[in-house]
Amino acid sequence: MRIPSEIEYFLRRLCDSGYEAYLVGGCVRDFLLGETPNDFDVTTSALPEETEAVFASDRVVETGLKHGTVTVLHGGVSVEITTYRTEGAYSDGRHPDSVAFTRSLVEDLRRRDFTVNAMAMDMAGRIEDPFGGRADLDARLLRAVGDPVIRFSEDALRILRAFRFSAKLGFAVEPQTLQAAFALSPRLGMVSRERIFAELDKLLCAPHAADALLLMADGGVFDCIFANPRLNRRSFSYLASLPRRADIRLAALLYGDENAERHIESLKPSTAFAKRVCGILRASPPASPALSALRRFVYANGSEIAHDAALILANELRGMEELPARLDALLASEDCFALRDLKVGGDDARKAGFCGAAIGKALESVLFAVFDGKIDNSHAAETEFLLALGTKAVDSTGKE
Repeated sequence: MRIPSEIEYFLRRLCDSGYEAYLVGGCVRDFLLGETPNDFDVTTSALPEETEAVFASDRVVETGLKHGTVTVLHGGVSVEITTYRTEGAYSDGRHPDSVAFTRSLVEDLRRRDFTVNAMAMDMAGRIEDPFGGRADLDARLLRAVGDPVIRFSEDALRILRAFRFSAKLGFAVEPQTLQAAFALSPRLGMVSRERIFAELDKLLCAPHAADALLLMADGGVFDCIFANPRLNRRSFSYLASLPRRADIRLAALLYGDENAERHIESLKPSTAFAKRVCGILRASPPASPALSALRRFVYANGSEIAHDAALILANELRGMEELPARLDALLASEDCFALRDLKVGGDDARKAGFCGAAIGKALESVLFAVFDGKIDNSHAAETEFLLALGTKAVDSTGKE
């Protein structure tokens, strides 16, 4: 467990100035699991103004001063450094009404969510673990620090964090912690939709997402996130085979729910995310495995949506098992899928006698003729088809 030298700098500066300093939280957990942490958080006995004085020669940003947090930038690395603290009541079910600084590391760790996140490590790699986090890591167990009812009552978002960490780490949720999460899940109504979506986004992409999502479904957690959801339980069996992307996995989870689009919009995701999920859900399966039907499927939905929808349809509909492989082969070819792939364009349609909106309709007729194998995707064949189509249109109206 070698701390990177660029991170050790922050700990050493604080310790050399007479203060305690530890890495804390997720980075310690990841170290103990043999993984490389994504980021590093430091906790210290130094008060915020003392921390600022220690790092006077570096750039210091007062990112959360009232909660004791400053961000220090040194050598291209930024680290959040937070003073040991205790917290007051959580009136809004999300944030402490007040914080008080303390010189006790144990008191600081006591306020944290889960035992595996309530460990600290000093520069020498010594672990401070007053709540049994290391034993829970060994047992692959996610347990709340102290009384889980109090932990989840303080901050309802911790309920989703429990399932997210279970999905990420593959840990079981300790029974009392799990029951408290189920019982208090109605408090998720106190959490902003944006924060709920942020947790779901991470959870859906996690390696063990299906197991965590099934737990949530069985415990009624989704009933507190969506209004009367009809979850696609079949998706739990194949979720792990889907790309680790939240959009396609959420589409699979809500597949078949007539209110799926409303559920998605309620999470207030980005426009692009909502468009992608809704596009996957709206994709009607191809009428047959024939090449013409596959081409129309791609044309109707776009290649990316068609690809993602095929992965779900293959698991949901009988007779569609080979759809992803057939579609991938088609998309890898230099086939014709869209108007831009035709050898003719607007000028050719105008020369054939079309104008205005009729140009687009004429070109689409050419495209479908190519799809159905009636003509080749060549300029000569498509021009001939356009001319014949224009002549037919004139004959039907009696006008030139």
